[in-house]
Amino acid sequence: MVGESKNIKEKVYEALKNSKTPLSPKQIAQMTGLNYNTVRARLHDLRKENRASRMPEGWVAK
Repeated sequence: MVGESKNIKEKVYEALKNSKTPLSPKQIAQMTGLNYNTVRARLHDLRKENRASRMPEGWVAK
C-alpha cells in the first residue's frame, strides 16, 4: 500500500509539473482518473515535502 500511495503521489506531481497553468484538485482528478479526495490528500503530502504550492489560482509544482 505504501508503494501504491507513492505511485499515486507521483501521478499527481507529474500532472502539476506538465501543466503550464495552476490546477485545481478537481482538474487533476479528471486528468489522472484518480479520486478527488485522494488527489487532495496527495497534494497536501506534496506540499509538506515542499514539492508543490497552493496559489490563489490553483496548485503548482515547485
